[in-house]
Amino acid sequence: MSGRPAKYSLFLCLCASALAQAQVTFTGTTSDDAFLATGSPSNPKGTNLTALNFGLGGVLLVASAASTNGEFQSVLKFNLSGATSLFHTSYGTGWTISGISIELTSNVGTAGTQPDNPLFNPVCGGNFVIQWLADDNWVEGSGRPNFPATDGVTYSSLSNLLAGGHEILCTNTYSPPGNNVHQTWSLPLQEGLLQDIADGRAVSLRLYAADDQINYLFNSHNFGNGNEPLIHITAAPLPKILSGHLANGFFHLVGIGAANTSYEVQASPDLATTNWQTLGTTTAADTGEIQFDDIATTNQPQRFYRITR
Repeated sequence: MSGRPAKYSLFLCLCASALAQAQVTFTGTTSDDAFLATGSPSNPKGTNLTALNFGLGGVLLVASAASTNGEFQSVLKFNLSGATSLFHTSYGTGWTISGISIELTSNVGTAGTQPDNPLFNPVCGGNFVIQWLADDNWVEGSGRPNFPATDGVTYSSLSNLLAGGHEILCTNTYSPPGNNVHQTWSLPLQEGLLQDIADGRAVSLRLYAADDQINYLFNSHNFGNGNEPLIHITAAPLPKILSGHLANGFFHLVGIGAANTSYEVQASPDLATTNWQTLGTTTAADTGEIQFDDIATTNQPQRFYRITR
């Protein structure tokens, strides 16, 4: 109606306030980890190590079945209850995961180096797979390279772990970087992995060779020396409108979301409708701040806004 000011409502608006922290990162080391070995005729421990546990080995390894000393795989378990607690404290229930990575480091990371224990193969680059496991009901065990045990996860028990849900997350190339050089591997935001985080459960990962070249040795949490395996999980608030005001003939929106992420700004004259119109896109700043100008607000009797991806 002529002469009446338009009304502008902020969908999911709390109030005008200072921006909350755009994102937070949880970092934690493994609660359990172990390497699994097959053995070989050249392995000083024997030709069949499949039923032996090496949970307190101090190192984790990935090598193919073609390796001189036999195949090595590794399993890692991270307790994520601290991550969920951190994100709930920061954002309540309104958060989403924006990034996940693991960090692996070796104090024996130079190509061609023979580790002190002849059980292991010389260090060599190659490709390896990171796989998510649904089954977290395995234990690290007490076995050591020189004193194997049978009280924890073994190569033979892999079939039990793989009987549950599992999914390949990524295949990575390892190039030995030298000793004590930290390397970070990004993980895709896969459904099972995200659900583990949302539920505050443990997450289990399996690492194994993707070619016949790789001999990758890295520190376990039992022999970390600052090089223990780490998981980094970054969360950001769900996109949210914080404030809005008329300025120079248009309506200016301020919101918050994940840093450097693109969002759509949508509008509707009626909350009861599902017909939301996309007004445009905007990218959150490094701080997570979202700003958008609705330049088509003239003669709008009422308008609701929302921010979405």
